Amino acid sequence: MTLIEDIFTRQDRYQPTEPIDCDPFREDDALFDAQLLDCRVCPTSNRAALLFEMRTAEQFPSGNGAILIAHGLQSFHWDGAPTHRPLMAFSVQEYEPSVRADGGVRLNLGFFPEGVLSIVADRADFHLLEVPGIPQAPPNYSERDLGQVLDELPWWSSPCTVLQSSTTSTA
Repeated sequence: MTLIEDIFTRQDRYQPTEPIDCDPFREDDALFDAQLLDCRVCPTSNRAALLFEMRTAEQFPSGNGAILIAHGLQSFHWDGAPTHRPLMAFSVQEYEPSVRADGGVRLNLGFFPEGVLSIVADRADFHLLEVPGIPQAPPNYSERDLGQVLDELPWWSSPCTVLQSSTTSTA
């Protein structure tokens, strides 16, 4: 097992264990109802990562987490309405991937409640994860803070097993 954080920070290309059933780089709305938990942008390594809650995702019956890593980051833009709740699940309602022949990628995600994320990068990798020891259902966020729900979520410090992977890389 490896930590989710290690998948994001590793310098070499992660070797997938098995091809993915529903490829989020080739199928519109593949991430429908997945919940965006966190984003990381690392200018030093020129990459970004999106961490997803997958227990709510329609297209993925296995796996409880996922990480999407954009390499050679060119653009990362979040636009959302301010909320007055300490925690809120942002569920993917629209997902449009566009992959160029050279592996370059543009991803547009629309969320409920009001959020839009767009990413442009040289290539991207997606890994469906299994994080042991978390409940079968996502946590109830109402009247709780992040520290109170972390043990119930796939998080950067969570150990995980990569179940399936996909990439836009042509190499």
